[in-house]
Amino acid sequence: MSDTTVDAPELHDPRTYDHGVPYEYYRWLRDNDPVAHMDHPHYPQGYWAVTRFEDVQHVSRDAATFRNAPDPFLDDGTMAPGDDGGGNTELLISKDAPDHIKLRKLINKGFTPRRVADLSDRLRERTDSIIDGLADRQSCDLVHDLALWLPLHVIADMVGVPEQDRKQVFDWTELTFGFDPDVTPEQRAQAMTEMFMYADGLASERENDPRDDLMSVLLEAEVDGEKLTKFQIEVFFMLLQNAGSETTRNLITTGTLALLEHPDQLEWLRNNLDQLPSAIEELLRYVTPVIHFTRTPSVDTELGGRQIKAGERVLMVYASANRDERAFDRPDELDLTRTPNDHVAFGAGGPHFCLGANLARLEARIMFEQILTRFEGLRVDGDPATFPRVNSNLIDGFAELPIAWDRIAPAG
Repeated sequence: MSDTTVDAPELHDPRTYDHGVPYEYYRWLRDNDPVAHMDHPHYPQGYWAVTRFEDVQHVSRDAATFRNAPDPFLDDGTMAPGDDGGGNTELLISKDAPDHIKLRKLINKGFTPRRVADLSDRLRERTDSIIDGLADRQSCDLVHDLALWLPLHVIADMVGVPEQDRKQVFDWTELTFGFDPDVTPEQRAQAMTEMFMYADGLASERENDPRDDLMSVLLEAEVDGEKLTKFQIEVFFMLLQNAGSETTRNLITTGTLALLEHPDQLEWLRNNLDQLPSAIEELLRYVTPVIHFTRTPSVDTELGGRQIKAGERVLMVYASANRDERAFDRPDELDLTRTPNDHVAFGAGGPHFCLGANLARLEARIMFEQILTRFEGLRVDGDPATFPRVNSNLIDGFAELPIAWDRIAPAG
């Protein structure tokens, strides 16, 4: 174990991630204090940061001890004490058994493998359309001109948001979930209220006129004689707009940057496009778009030799677990041929494993395939160390990422 001390950043503070996640600090924690106690301005007992792969898996899978309620988010220190972030307690990911199991069974009706697979052609059309819109240019912002649009449109396609409403829904999504420090709490709350009211109207329409979309499926879904309420569907619509767009957007953005920074890996992948599915698993491990989530033990427990009291937050640091030398050989290297690759980018197992993992993988496969085959001479336009990142302790991503190219090849 290393005796060298390092500067200890506050893992709850978004400013800690202004230049990316603190991998060096994670490594020090894994070696010296793998279940580390952290102070927090709003948690009287602080919180515990769990950084080793095996421990993160244990917390994630022991749902009897470690609960998602009241919510799995780490307060960034800017909210008023007691503020749940605008209804986080009602989200699916904030629920525990038996409510979580019942809700997930119902919602799964809209995420069957067939429904996800049926999106393939539409995804390709959307991706080609987005890239075609850049055909007369030789540079753009990878975040807002390319990566942003596919996941937003995919969720809108699935739910059944009409084309004429999408700009407004996307604007609400950015205001509510975009991590822009210039957006006031009042603006965020107003956007959330308006989006909730829109979801209510959409659900009412589908009650009277069902269609082949996710909103209609959820309204009709039934398990053991029970259905989702309109309120539960509307709350899920809010979660879907956030979780369905942020993770995929940032995987596309940071994953593309990782490939451009490893030209040998990029060239290998261009010549072996059939290996994209496994390559995407390595990109997920390497960039880990969702940095962490929390759990809260319902009873006093022990982890890694530390005594943790009921009610104290426990932070599962996925970005650290995915770089744990105990679980991965050469974890700081990007190796698109890595196998096995039991990463925790979609969660570390247990009942809360990411509901949309297969959809995110499909989106990423199609987008990366098009990026690799249509952009000729693709490159980063500037120094990534100077590019602004999202103001978040939850998502690792860029607010802007300029890219340039020589030519865009025609679709197909």
